Amino acid sequence: MHRRSSTRACALIASSLVAGGTLVAVPAVGAVAAPHDAPAAPKNIILLISDGAGYNQFDAASLYESGTSAHQVSVDPKTGAIAHSESTPGQSYETWPVQVGQAHYSASGRAEYVTEKAWGDFAWVGSGATDSAAAGTALGTGVKTNNGVLGFTPGGDQLLTVGEQAQAVGKKVGLVTSVPFNHATPAGFIAHNANRNDYQGLATEMIDSGVDVLMGGGHPMYTDAHEPRDPNWTWISQTDYERVSTGATDYAFVDAKGDFEALAAGTDVPEKVFGLAQVAETLQYNRPGLANDEALPYSDPANDVADLDTLTRGALNVLEQGDEGFFLMVEGGAVDWAGHANQTTRVIEEQIDFNDAVEAVSEWVEQNSSWDETLVVVTADHETGYLAGAGAGPDTGWTPLTGAAGELPDLTWHSGGHTNALVPLFARGAGSEVLDARADQWDLVRGAYLDNTAIGETIFDFLGHADPASKDAVALEATVGGQIAEGALSLSVAAHGDRVAFAGAGASLDATLPLVTVADTRNEVRAQGRGWTIAGSASEFVAGNRTIDAENLAWTPRIVRSESGAAAGAQATLAAPATLAAADRVTRVGSTVVGADLDLSVPADAVGGRYGSELTLTLFAQD
Repeated sequence: MHRRSSTRACALIASSLVAGGTLVAVPAVGAVAAPHDAPAAPKNIILLISDGAGYNQFDAASLYESGTSAHQVSVDPKTGAIAHSESTPGQSYETWPVQVGQAHYSASGRAEYVTEKAWGDFAWVGSGATDSAAAGTALGTGVKTNNGVLGFTPGGDQLLTVGEQAQAVGKKVGLVTSVPFNHATPAGFIAHNANRNDYQGLATEMIDSGVDVLMGGGHPMYTDAHEPRDPNWTWISQTDYERVSTGATDYAFVDAKGDFEALAAGTDVPEKVFGLAQVAETLQYNRPGLANDEALPYSDPANDVADLDTLTRGALNVLEQGDEGFFLMVEGGAVDWAGHANQTTRVIEEQIDFNDAVEAVSEWVEQNSSWDETLVVVTADHETGYLAGAGAGPDTGWTPLTGAAGELPDLTWHSGGHTNALVPLFARGAGSEVLDARADQWDLVRGAYLDNTAIGETIFDFLGHADPASKDAVALEATVGGQIAEGALSLSVAAHGDRVAFAGAGASLDATLPLVTVADTRNEVRAQGRGWTIAGSASEFVAGNRTIDAENLAWTPRIVRSESGAAAGAQATLAAPATLAAADRVTRVGSTVVGADLDLSVPADAVGGRYGSELTLTLFAQD
């Protein structure tokens, strides 16, 4: 998504070089909070994650529901042409004040996101992507790790999770999902395990973590068709299941649909809840009819279990008890499962279910809290399935999803795995501007984006620190200004105001252009994916009523020194604008000093005299 820019211009006149110089500044973008700004820390933080949902998964649900989309683009990797379709928000969060992108690569795999590569080669984002464990760890700790790892650095050091820090400062913690309660994403906010597939070990740690709400699938006594079965201990051990279901822990155990609904209605709300929906894995995704991927959503009878919306409302009723505030993570986990299977029907169902949970949260904020004390963030952990429009592919590039309300969108899938494509992030409420400020990188198509670690870092900053364990200890806290300033693109000319005199005799005169310095300190958002070019052109030489055309003046540019890797322009005449130096978006940052040799060819019929001209220098942002 693109931040709206406001234009500012200033002029720097360097008169009589042979010349003067004019600087035209690049457009500015939305202001970034200064390091000394201290936004109020939210009392409650609610993070909703549509696992596996890129921009197109979000739009696929809106197209089915209303025939509208908000994020569709056409991109031709051969020409670089980018066209944004008309944006009509289909969801309330698509009107929120903070709308940026999110990068999510892991420490293993490709371990980078490069906008030119992502949009210059259709295949690039399709390999080397993060998994949900590494992404969940980044979101839940603010630190990158390797795929398959939860709560540890790549070197094996245990990380503090935001769930643990929330507990340390006295806040309640809730983790809710539409897939097994101990799947990678919820586990990333409270657990530590070098193997994300150690589900029984994760279940034990999460149950013993002291969090106030755990809800999801993974019931050992039911199939994914919500039918009783012989016990299956894949997701939870028999010992742990018996502990939570018989009252041997602090949790009130909930598994029946009616009990979830009663909790959501606020009837007899306990202090802690372990909610295990009566399905083997997913609330609805794995129900019978999974092969019907061309049927309309909801054609297959639904499981008679509580949905994610209901689980979310119940969790909020538990967590809002008391005055300390809380951290809640809600995951629409089966969007990812549908993406792996390229199951269009159910990716729409699961995204709609996720959207309903977001609406439940928004209603709770407005009825039971306020946007002044609660921060709500809606995002994804990665994209799954490489969803694109009809006809998209390596030769044609990216095409928009299209479709009418009540119909399956016209789309194509290009992977059965995760991709490195950016995903959206929406935020509203107390402190949301901090996430906006942290989006200091720029994508050629999606605009400003942040890294997924910035989300965990921001949550830690809002949570703050626990009181000292000892009464003899003195608590210290220092606020370090870590936000990157917007920066600027500027031009200066040495010996400003001095006239440059040509030397020599006869048909050829020469001079040296005063050294010109270009300084580029713009962050990526201010630069908006553009490098810079400095160009010059001269007026005709005049002596009274005698003239010499500017076509007779040429320069030969040279780079004196450059921190940015800028390149000198070619030798050229100066009757029309000619490039003195240029740098692209990758090499632009830093200071560059440019010089040039000036050569004036005197026409044979020129009348003698003292001629003057002006050389105008213009600095501008360049794609």
